[in-house]
Amino acid sequence: MAIRLFGGNVGVLFTACAKWNRKKPFKSKELNKAYALFARKGKAHSLNVFLAHHKEYKKGVLRKAWIYNRGWKKIANVEIDFVYSRFNRTVFKDHKKYKRAENFKYKIIADIGMINHPELEEFCWDKHMVHEFFPEYTPRTFLINSRRGLNVVLPALKTEKIVIKPRYGTLGGKVLIVNKDKVPKIIHKNTIVQEFVDTSKGIKGLVKSYHDLRVIVINGKIDHAHIRVPKKGMMTANMANGGKKIFITNGQIPKKVVKIVREVDKLLKFYKPRVYSVDFLFENQKPLIVECNSSPTLHRYAYGRFAKPEFYDAILKTIKKNIKVKVIETV
Repeated sequence: MAIRLFGGNVGVLFTACAKWNRKKPFKSKELNKAYALFARKGKAHSLNVFLAHHKEYKKGVLRKAWIYNRGWKKIANVEIDFVYSRFNRTVFKDHKKYKRAENFKYKIIADIGMINHPELEEFCWDKHMVHEFFPEYTPRTFLINSRRGLNVVLPALKTEKIVIKPRYGTLGGKVLIVNKDKVPKIIHKNTIVQEFVDTSKGIKGLVKSYHDLRVIVINGKIDHAHIRVPKKGMMTANMANGGKKIFITNGQIPKKVVKIVREVDKLLKFYKPRVYSVDFLFENQKPLIVECNSSPTLHRYAYGRFAKPEFYDAILKTIKKNIKVKVIETV
């Protein structure tokens, strides 16, 4: 029999974390600390936050989950009202869509609701789809499945360097920047090849070197933005690869970027609630979309020099507003 706590109950579901057999939800101290803060902030919004492996979900119940109450504790068979998905990668395996995982997410949407809708997640994770919808705002891009396919499209790529990466994914995983005469011998199915965007001239008034600019959107409104600068000797600025984050005010976001973000959100406006980011590179002061992300990293917002914990409040407010049942306020 499922139990229920007062307040709204939110399940944060993961792919490989929050397993029942651990002493804490995560191996990483940083992650445990960050999600403890997320859970504490949840209480301030009358929300109980539960962490679980996604396979523990069934018909609005988490069979095994974690809750933070002066330390991480295990709880069984708890009823939840909403899911915050942190398991996007389960939809994609071996460079292709994994239908079973996708159908599982549609069941959650039908049961209780979820951030984000699977179709929004697919748009963000599918770099070719982003290009197809917004070719004028993305680098010249081709989808290839073999080395022969690469040879066919190479003459159409006008830059000396090119970018080769998987069609699906985020965090800069398996991104290869090479000269056209040094391409790899083996190309996997569902590979993206793009013209290289030279960001070395920076963004006027904001940064003078290699960069990317991330804009976070919550339900159609820009929540915040930051520039990422790569680690010395690298050209990709992902935090997972040692990049540095510089927050900017919404007023500092270039007007061209704001215009593009609004166009992207028009495409996604039917998916409610929604939290995602749009990442840009600037070449000669022209912004180009490099990718979208339906699961912006949370733990780096918690503590340290790049902290912005109010982002947690914005997400929790959105979740609370979209819970289908009435939230019982707690004192």
